[in-house]
Amino acid sequence: MIGCLLCLVLREYHRPQAVLLSVGVCLLLLLGMSGDLQHIIVTASGLYAESRLDPGCFTVLCKAIGITWLTQIGNDICKDCGEQAIATAVTLCGRILLTALSLPLFGTLADLVLEVIG
Repeated sequence: MIGCLLCLVLREYHRPQAVLLSVGVCLLLLLGMSGDLQHIIVTASGLYAESRLDPGCFTVLCKAIGITWLTQIGNDICKDCGEQAIATAVTLCGRILLTALSLPLFGTLADLVLEVIG
């Protein structure tokens, strides 16, 4: 909240510095949550290891979550800068990355369906 208030005040006088402060606050928040994020990954990987699913799927899932989080943060920062077109492009790039990342899963799913049917 303090970072948000500082950005709000700084935006009145020095808009470029307010954007840099906003990015810095985002990075500090992400670094501060790294321990919790590590705990989530360890717990989820343990649960996933107990399942009989392909281990590559868990990697894809973790990457997809990371892409969505970073895309959202990038989108919001661009909107704060007043750059709606760039924010839209960031969102589109995130969607393209997610589609490219998920393509191997479609092949795995198709093989599974064919195995069940045939």
